[in-house]
Amino acid sequence: MKNEQATPLAEINIPEDAFLDCYKHLVVDQYGRLAEIPNITDKLTREPDIDFLWGGRDSGKTRHIAMQLLIDCLTLPYFRCVLVRKVYNTIKDSQWQQLKDIAREWNIDHLFTFKESPLEIICINGNKFICRGMDDASKLKSVSNPSHCWAEEMNQLDRDDFIIIMTSLRFNEGRVKTWCSFNPECDVDYQEFWLYKMFFEQDANRMYGVFFGKWQHTIPAANVVGKKRIVEFVYRCTWTTYRDNPYCRPERIALLEQNAAVDIYYATVFTNGLWGNRKVDDPFCYCFEEEKHKRENKLDPRLELILSFDFNVNPITCGVYQHLCEDIRCIESIKLPNSNIYALCDYILVHYSGYIFLVTGDATGRNTNALVQDNINYYTVIKQKLNLTATQIKTPTINPPIHENRVLVNTVLHKANVSMHPVKCKDLIFDCKNVSVNDVGKIDKGDRSNPKKRADHLDNFRYYLNTFHKHLLKQQ
Repeated sequence: MKNEQATPLAEINIPEDAFLDCYKHLVVDQYGRLAEIPNITDKLTREPDIDFLWGGRDSGKTRHIAMQLLIDCLTLPYFRCVLVRKVYNTIKDSQWQQLKDIAREWNIDHLFTFKESPLEIICINGNKFICRGMDDASKLKSVSNPSHCWAEEMNQLDRDDFIIIMTSLRFNEGRVKTWCSFNPECDVDYQEFWLYKMFFEQDANRMYGVFFGKWQHTIPAANVVGKKRIVEFVYRCTWTTYRDNPYCRPERIALLEQNAAVDIYYATVFTNGLWGNRKVDDPFCYCFEEEKHKRENKLDPRLELILSFDFNVNPITCGVYQHLCEDIRCIESIKLPNSNIYALCDYILVHYSGYIFLVTGDATGRNTNALVQDNINYYTVIKQKLNLTATQIKTPTINPPIHENRVLVNTVLHKANVSMHPVKCKDLIFDCKNVSVNDVGKIDKGDRSNPKKRADHLDNFRYYLNTFHKHLLKQQ
């Protein structure tokens, strides 16, 4: 498998200042030695399995990875690198072109063949780059014996994409070295984003710099009965902004700072390279204040427990509430993926036994539905499963108009003492922060793959307020 035509590093005319100081700790020399990292207490005994280069724009992240991979391609005995992005047809103008531009800049482009169909880069020594998009993940799985992987715009991948990458790419002679580059941008609350939770949450107090993390698993030792061994998976995160790049042009700096001055999200994510949440242009809940509404609350066994249902195919959801006059407690936003109304009722019986229930929710749940056993309606199932009387079902005959309901929701948020449990109601809090209305005043829904366009937990909250707190509109 090894290629005996690898080029010695000394024969490649690389500019002395090619690597920025902020990335020099990532460079492994031709003898496999890791560069020293100043002011870093972590000790690294081997090259990490994954290197994350992340932060603001114009920090040289993409260029550094491309340079290092070009050198590896020329100098390693065996090198087969998979270039990955969310969408295949975006690779040519990004990673593929970056590699080609640097090869020309270093006057080594004659050592490569840059193919467009299929999209590949083949080195004269037989090493190569292969391109794959996660929009056709089956083609990624077909790559044989990759030694390296570069996932660009890692934040555009979802968790399933990442799992496919890490489990599909297997190298017979060792680990697949993976590079990931991204700006800390996401369409959800970043603290709920899979990439943040998996690699950054536990190191939030030191993530803006260079830090290492690892996973450890104990597995049975091969060929030795009763023996076990510890396997480590090591990752390294390097955070940079344009301020770390002395070659960032003045015009680019001015543009980054100008955009930052007029857009706080742009300033946070792209100029300063920090994790941040995108501001919603026209939020449905314009009176929601996280500092005011996101706080602890407790169940009161003396009060009835109000259940508000929304009947999506996936996930099925239910909001749990209690109130005493204008003291409104949002206890839990229940979400059961790939489930049904029967399992949801079982969950309620287990977690809220002993309470008197009142039920409201989506008026369409009164319709018969083939997704329910015996083709009966959802509220009939709820009544039977929770052992309710007819008077405990408080469902309206039709759902309230969006405009009227929006006024009610924001009136309640402004006037009443509303508390949303920080953990159990995190999905409702997310909806209150992120669900928007379109240009005709309707809730912006449609793309179920985008959490900001589902509004399931906000719907539960709306139905609950419409049934039990509509009188607050008359007090304005």
